[in-house]
Amino acid sequence: MATESIFHNIVIDDAKKAEAFITVLEQAAETAANYPLRHVESEDVKGEDIKKLLGALVK
Repeated sequence: MATESIFHNIVIDDAKKAEAFITVLEQAAETAANYPLRHVESEDVKGEDIKKLLGALVK
């Protein structure tokens, strides 16, 4: 599975590859810091509202 790849060790045995890897990590961090967050409207649904929602899906 693709998610298992995060548990693999990374071995870099070349100075140029190590520099490239560090550069990419720095660029990713900078991009993440400048990436605008999206606000997603949400609403808590409880009790009877859940029953109504599930009832509408079953019918």
